[in-house]
Amino acid sequence: MSAVAFRAAPVLEQRAVGPGVFVLRVGGEFTANPGQFFLVRAWSFHPLLSRPLSVFDLSRDSLSFAYTVRGEGTKLLSRLRPGDVLHVFGPLGNGWSRAEGKVALVGGGIGLAPLLFTAKAFGPPLDIFLGFRNEPFLVEEFLPFGKVQVATEKPGRYPGTFSGMITDFFEPRGYAAVYACGPRPMLEALHKKCQAAGIPLYVSLEERLACGIGACFGCTIFTKKGPARLCREGPIFLANEVFHGA
Repeated sequence: MSAVAFRAAPVLEQRAVGPGVFVLRVGGEFTANPGQFFLVRAWSFHPLLSRPLSVFDLSRDSLSFAYTVRGEGTKLLSRLRPGDVLHVFGPLGNGWSRAEGKVALVGGGIGLAPLLFTAKAFGPPLDIFLGFRNEPFLVEEFLPFGKVQVATEKPGRYPGTFSGMITDFFEPRGYAAVYACGPRPMLEALHKKCQAAGIPLYVSLEERLACGIGACFGCTIFTKKGPARLCREGPIFLANEVFHGA
């Protein structure tokens, strides 16, 4: 398990990759496991809570996050420029464990955020499926790490995409396991497909987090095994444990 630490990190790069979608890269020597996240903030008192961001990429001397602007906190993050300081706390969460054999990574929209570092850490054999409501983004980042298939609900100028939702054409049979992050309806649809095929599905869930260390119980969800905190027992869960009645 990577050591949890709080530190100030210099912003190296901030780039817009789509409408309201950014990649923020900070400098420093960090460690993390695939699927883990950091609590980040670039303000003193308001907003009260830091923002949880998955590890998008990790190198010897930098750490990257991919995020969308959804509220005041992420709006402040999007205003950061090289030379500014980002305060980070982590890594947090349990992360993914790779199954033996060929696996599939499935991301919906900004749900692709934890999957690039996961693809790099897992290594082949793997396939990558990315779904978008509008114009795709960050697809090129994934191309070196596996076969990439893209779907968009609103076909645009991006070449080589399927028209529709990613769950319309994804077929889990033949994979040792499936790893997914995205909107809950997408995850539930994947769960039904994977359950019917007898393939384990591991999902990364989103929830508003406060302390990040499990002390406040603010991110508690209810699983088939009982209450679980996303920041400690999660955010990765076996889909069978969290999607009840499916």
